[in-house]
Amino acid sequence: MDNFINITETDTGKQVFFIDARYYSKDNKNYFPGITTILGVLSKGKQFETWLKSNGFNADVLTKEAMEQGSHVHGAIQDLLNGKELSFGSIEKGANYTRNEWVIISRFIDFYENFKPITIAVEKVIVSDILRFGSQLDFVCMLNNERWIIDHKTGSLYDSASLQVSAYIKLWNEYYPKEPIQKAGILHLDSTHRGRDKQGKSIQGQGWKLVEIENTDKHWEDFKHIQAIWERQNPDYKPFNVSYPATYKLKINV
Repeated sequence: MDNFINITETDTGKQVFFIDARYYSKDNKNYFPGITTILGVLSKGKQFETWLKSNGFNADVLTKEAMEQGSHVHGAIQDLLNGKELSFGSIEKGANYTRNEWVIISRFIDFYENFKPITIAVEKVIVSDILRFGSQLDFVCMLNNERWIIDHKTGSLYDSASLQVSAYIKLWNEYYPKEPIQKAGILHLDSTHRGRDKQGKSIQGQGWKLVEIENTDKHWEDFKHIQAIWERQNPDYKPFNVSYPATYKLKINV
């Protein structure tokens, strides 16, 4: 979703405040774009464009469904890592889990229980005045005695994923220079892998794989070029923040 909603009590009553979630701020005065917003100027590739054409009018519906699925699964993983119990058919954060979402959640459970990452941060929001962007980092953990930053993906992997994770590393390292990220990866929860790597070289299981992102310095350089293009196209960017009364009632004309 582009916006999240906050309901507050004011002198004139309750107000509903629609806040543009594409931007981040530390002081509610200076705003910076999110990483995924910056990467929006980058094409997802020929395969995605072909998919859009082949699905025609259904593409928008399918894209919305995929986004909702990703949001539900991210929320579920956040709850699990915070010690909450999930139940199929229950509503957590507005998500009544579908069968496919429950299968994807089970894959995260498989990863967590078999490879035992130690949580450092979950859904950590960081904004940088120096880097001029912000983001919400899915999962930072110790895994095999190394500090990882991991992004969860529930759909197809695009080239921009490596750029996204490389920017996450810069955000984290700016704030926590004494605890730098040592490895980074995409936990792809919708992969074609059929089980464990018998040689033990890869972290994977049935339907999922942790895809390590290498050459992150090179990906970071590419991200900065894309950021420059985004800033060129959006020189005076401002978030769309607006409030309305939380209730309405008409006085009927007679």
